[in-house]
Amino acid sequence: MNGDRTMEEDVGRTGNICVGGTFSPLHRGHIALLREAFMKGKRVLVGLTSDAMASRGRSRKVEPYSSRLRELRRVLDELSGETGVDYIIREINDRFAFALREEVDAIVASRETESTVDEIDEERKKKGLPPLRRYVIDMVMDQGGERISSSRVVKGEIDENGRKLQGSGSDAARDRICIHLGSKNPEKAGGVESAFRRYWPEVQVFQYELNTLRSGEGKGPVSGARERSRKVLERIGEDSLGNNDAIVGVESGTIEEEGVPMMVHCCHIIHRGKEGFGMGSAVEITDIMLDRMMVFRGRTWEFSDIMGGRTSLIESMSGGSLSRTQLVEEACRMALLSLSWKLEREESG
Repeated sequence: MNGDRTMEEDVGRTGNICVGGTFSPLHRGHIALLREAFMKGKRVLVGLTSDAMASRGRSRKVEPYSSRLRELRRVLDELSGETGVDYIIREINDRFAFALREEVDAIVASRETESTVDEIDEERKKKGLPPLRRYVIDMVMDQGGERISSSRVVKGEIDENGRKLQGSGSDAARDRICIHLGSKNPEKAGGVESAFRRYWPEVQVFQYELNTLRSGEGKGPVSGARERSRKVLERIGEDSLGNNDAIVGVESGTIEEEGVPMMVHCCHIIHRGKEGFGMGSAVEITDIMLDRMMVFRGRTWEFSDIMGGRTSLIESMSGGSLSRTQLVEEACRMALLSLSWKLEREESG
């Protein structure tokens, strides 16, 4: 098949490009992902998850490997025929799969899985391999502007092409929220998820590494939180957001009131075209605290305890009765209050 392409058609293409997934059921979003690989690569390496990996962490039933392989091969044969690009399918048991091989040059991912590519590049760096050239496609939406997903197809909300099925209402959609968080920090993720779970039964958090941002580098917590959310929005693209997507930025730092420095957590949320901002409780930072404060792995508000270990500032001050996760949750809840008021005014006005 590769011989059917001309040299001109190969110009600008990368070499071996990989893509992976469970593909159950295979829908229009998957096809867009696969088509991108065939358009960008000279050979496509497709990883199909094993039955063990496909069922890991999923409550819903997944079709057996043999059925998924048969349907996937049908689609790949069509794409290969259209483009003249060869492909290989391999069963995979972990998410890195092909991506850590030396001969692999590039990868295709969706916006919601792009954070995994950051982790893959870190593993490649450890092996002395260069980062992968990445091609990221926008999320594919259904007729109502919501993201097409396998779980929605299985639930009977939509078909594989994103068409609403008769009798499928919007109640289930209102019960779900997809959070795009501008941080890989686990305490931030935990606090944000806890805040959103007060209003949405089903919460999914995608975390994004923002290499251009580091806590404490000349930005206050207010502008830092806003910049984090806007950086994520730039990466995802505003047109790719559905009504069930929320962009979140969280930053900690000092603000000063009448000469008194206060440590506070701030949260900025973008959802359905509106923005909400909130702060958590603030605490005075004394000179002795500033002397003992340390910066470690980009996290400014860490503290050296008496044993020389590392703990968060707030945990050290409170003797463990208050955590950074709780302060992030508080800031996020305040931001959600601000956001909900703006959304209610829009709906009533």
